[in-house]
Amino acid sequence: MSGAGAGTGAEPGADAGGGSFDWLPGTVVSASPQGARGRSLVVEVPGLRTARAGQHVDLRLTADDGYQATRSYSLSDVRGTSRSGAGPAAAAGPAAVPGPAAPPRFEITVERLDDGEVSPYLVDHAEPGDPIEVRGPIGGWFVWPPTEFDPDSAVHAVLPEPAGAPRPTESPVQLIGGGSGIAPLVAMVRARGLLPAGPEMRLLCSVRTPADRWFVDELDAADAQPGDAVSVRWAYTREAPADAVEPAGRLTRARLDALVVPAEQHPLVYVCGTNSFVEAIAGWLVDAGHDPTRVRTERFGGV
Repeated sequence: MSGAGAGTGAEPGADAGGGSFDWLPGTVVSASPQGARGRSLVVEVPGLRTARAGQHVDLRLTADDGYQATRSYSLSDVRGTSRSGAGPAAAAGPAAVPGPAAPPRFEITVERLDDGEVSPYLVDHAEPGDPIEVRGPIGGWFVWPPTEFDPDSAVHAVLPEPAGAPRPTESPVQLIGGGSGIAPLVAMVRARGLLPAGPEMRLLCSVRTPADRWFVDELDAADAQPGDAVSVRWAYTREAPADAVEPAGRLTRARLDALVVPAEQHPLVYVCGTNSFVEAIAGWLVDAGHDPTRVRTERFGGV
């Protein structure tokens, strides 16, 4: 897994738990299906430090014969990793910590790849009680709320803020996911839900069919809340539901321009999906006038 960049120095929100690069023993505590080929797993990891929405973890599985396989997965829920009063107390989702003394837990959501080595096990066979090793959380650039860097820092010298733009933490947020790329974006929507007030957040997710949508009930409920805190739009490439506003078809630059926060509002944009999806979307955004320093990307292998 690779992103557009990485933060520098200590991660905000870090605590005295395990370091990002220590392998920690974890345990699967629950599992639930997502769409036609996905599954959400909640993993409890004593000593895990606080994670931020948008980060990922490495998972290591060990077979009976000693063979090991390691894969990286984005976190779809980080609320249960917080040991501050606001996180676990306010979180009501699948990865919520039941009490302040309970070990941290997070959620990943995995798509089954038929030729994969790890994803078929996680989607079809992993059960509560199964052991799993965890390293992370990892990442400091593709995160929301975003890190606020000092105006005199080297980061600002390399990635200057556009003239007239609001502060990153006050800017509207546009999330764009392709298929399973919705996972870290849902973590951001859930993080936004913990805040009593904050910037507008829009989520646009491109999927093949309605059966391929993840977190659909939760996202529909967030979209139905009064106000403009969170809005959700689905784009269908192969088959659209009968009540869809637009017919099925690949996401185009014109459709994208009509659905996202306008460039003149200087939104923070987070794009996650396959290499080809991210390359196309990021290019269209910049061509439409979005600030390159405010388009943050996370991508995974494949086309």
